[in-house]
Amino acid sequence: MKRYWLLLVLVLVGAMVWAGGSTETAKPAATHISFMHFFKQDDPNADANNKSFYVMFPKFKAAHPDVVFDVEDLTHDTYDTKIKTIAAANQMPDLFLVKGSWVDTFVGNGLMKPINDVLDANATWRDGFYPGALSEFVRNGTDIYGVTFQLFTTSLVFYNDAILKKAGIESFPKTSAEFETAVGKLNAIGVTPVALGNKAKWVAESCILSTLGDRYTGTEWFNSIRDRKGASFSDPLFVKSLAALKRLAEIKTFNPDMNSIDNNQQRTLYMNGSAAMFMEGAWAVSSLVDTAPKDILAQTKLAVLPSVVGGKGDPASFSGGSGWAYTISSQTDAAKRRIIGTLLPMLTGADIAKITIENNGQPASKPVSYDKSKLAPLANAYFDLVAQNKFTPIYDIQLEAPVIEVMNSGLQELLAGSVSPQDLAARIQTEYMKQ
Repeated sequence: MKRYWLLLVLVLVGAMVWAGGSTETAKPAATHISFMHFFKQDDPNADANNKSFYVMFPKFKAAHPDVVFDVEDLTHDTYDTKIKTIAAANQMPDLFLVKGSWVDTFVGNGLMKPINDVLDANATWRDGFYPGALSEFVRNGTDIYGVTFQLFTTSLVFYNDAILKKAGIESFPKTSAEFETAVGKLNAIGVTPVALGNKAKWVAESCILSTLGDRYTGTEWFNSIRDRKGASFSDPLFVKSLAALKRLAEIKTFNPDMNSIDNNQQRTLYMNGSAAMFMEGAWAVSSLVDTAPKDILAQTKLAVLPSVVGGKGDPASFSGGSGWAYTISSQTDAAKRRIIGTLLPMLTGADIAKITIENNGQPASKPVSYDKSKLAPLANAYFDLVAQNKFTPIYDIQLEAPVIEVMNSGLQELLAGSVSPQDLAARIQTEYMKQ
């Protein structure tokens, strides 16, 4: 009998173990989050964003051992192709990167939904972005669909202070009238006022007109164009911006071969002292730091386009954007969404901004502080300028490609004097209405 009871006890204990019964507390199952991005680990050509990502992302994983990230890291070009392919099949990862120009399509196909709740859960992080940093991912005025990690202007004025002073220009012009006067003085001493390399057609639009246009129309006009709320490219203020660009060409602001050289060659004209200024984006800062003669670099300062008479735009602004942002799949459940909501501040907030800046990158958030000694003086000047100005939309990042093609080709003609501002505006509007 004793043997029988002993056997019965052993059977019952075995059954409990088999059924999962244990005196120890069972560990909860790990949460798996799928994540696709284009930050290749150990990339020999890693930029500042890549470097800062691999500082912060491992920190988050170490602090959250119960979360498993199923990561697919691709090259930039491969990512661009694959994300659109899986989007067509409605197989989005929980966390991924989206381009600003994709938002409408992805939202229309039900792949994304607003992430305002994620941002509102951390007000310090939400309010720490530079003004306009998230604008490419805002729809209907309030719905935010992405959180960006980078922000750069496409429209800086690089100028040689010594050449301006030689021409009798003691400080950079603040108004369009002062700028025209400066152009005349520079031409008088035999120096090209502004080097322009618009062979590839995008420089005049992205680096000049995106800001000049906003000076006249204001950003609300552009938002109405983008969201198709009634604005037109034939509206008088936009036509005035085209006329202002045409006038710059007519008063010999630019080199005669402006449509025959590219943006690298425009920098060469500046770096050899043939031109007093050029207009390009933040990427040109590092180019000058790396390649400009020391005397030219030492004399280089930065400014924004001057104010205009009768314009609705903010003169303390320049066109800028991010291009890419983190977003969350509309199919991701609430629990995973909360976890991602604690990760995104680490990937886009003040701490990672410090690391990005110190690697000569352009973050979307304001760092609490950073070591300026790690940067070249021109890079520090850029970040100081960013802190004083706000970003406005870049035309070729937010508008449909066919519209931009008509605009960019037309700007070459406008600069050459072969099309009027009114006719070009009408041509752009015609293409816009086809989309």
